[in-house]
Amino acid sequence: MVLPWRSRGGRRAERRNLSTSGDTSVVKIKVPAQLRSSKIELVQSPRAPLTPRDAVEICRRLENATAREENAECLEIVSKIKNLARDNGETNKKWLLQYGVVSELTSCFQRFASTRGEHARLLEEVLSVITSWLPLSRTEGFSKMGSTASLNTLVSFLNAPDAKTRQNALFIIREVIAIDKRFVYALTDIEGACEGLIKIIKDSVSTSSTKASIMAIYRIISCDNKTTLKLVNLGLVALIAEMIVNNAEKSVCERCLVVLNVVCDNEQSREDVLGNALIVPLIVKKILRVSDLATQCSVSILWKLWRKNREDVLLEALQVGAFEKLLVVLQVGCEEKTKERASELLRNLNRCRNEMENTNCVDSSMHLKNVKKSF
Repeated sequence: MVLPWRSRGGRRAERRNLSTSGDTSVVKIKVPAQLRSSKIELVQSPRAPLTPRDAVEICRRLENATAREENAECLEIVSKIKNLARDNGETNKKWLLQYGVVSELTSCFQRFASTRGEHARLLEEVLSVITSWLPLSRTEGFSKMGSTASLNTLVSFLNAPDAKTRQNALFIIREVIAIDKRFVYALTDIEGACEGLIKIIKDSVSTSSTKASIMAIYRIISCDNKTTLKLVNLGLVALIAEMIVNNAEKSVCERCLVVLNVVCDNEQSREDVLGNALIVPLIVKKILRVSDLATQCSVSILWKLWRKNREDVLLEALQVGAFEKLLVVLQVGCEEKTKERASELLRNLNRCRNEMENTNCVDSSMHLKNVKKSF
């Protein structure tokens, strides 16, 4: 009979020595000689999931350390939260979020933001934890990131050399300015905020960063005409045209057209849009090519530009095939506002085309003569 603790050869099997190191159990295993040299290999056993009681204790410790302004202790706790979210991620994250860890993290960020030079590492670590959990519900925690000290720190990180730090700051800025317009005005009053958003796009940090920056710009220009002009002067229109040309991703193109549509609401900004030779051909090209949203925005932009500079826009639009595309838009169906604008554009395009034909100014390559004149 072979006893459980003996090998078939009658020799006692090697027992595993268990030791603990901090929160992690370590198993020492003697590796067979034929597989590897006879060294002791350490194998980490998985940690037990966090309990609600543990989550409450971690939040309480972070709250107390923040109140005492203990930088080292706060950094240790934040690093522990980061590791816990990585191990048994969803379970640990669920309990931490439920017991208010986001509020404590944002409180920590707000407390140390006024002296960011001394606590940069801690602040970067807090941003890293929060952004790794996005999307989150915009609770009271995010409003703390809208304080003057917090926004100044975020803008500082937005212009930092490290790409990851810039991206994390951008994601938080996008969330904060979506809460309340007053955070938009507070942000745009900070030197370097608009420049940082434009630079993120120019540097092509990542696709997700580009999308986040475009959406942050959209929220800003939707609230503040003064900042719209500043962004346009920083080269926003040319940047949008470049992204539409070079970026094949549908969601990026949609966001660009949404921003350009809002830019065209501003009379002074429309001058810059009209001054870009790529805009009208690109807008016409994107009609019916990307999505319903892109088509709606393209028709709206074309209509707004026509209202500002009537004949020149119509002539250019005719040359790149706007007449046929707008006809198809009406045939396939669209929302009422888009339908009204497309119809108005078609009537005026048809008039312009007739005038050009009567004066023999239409190039035969435009292929417009066989289109039924129903307007």
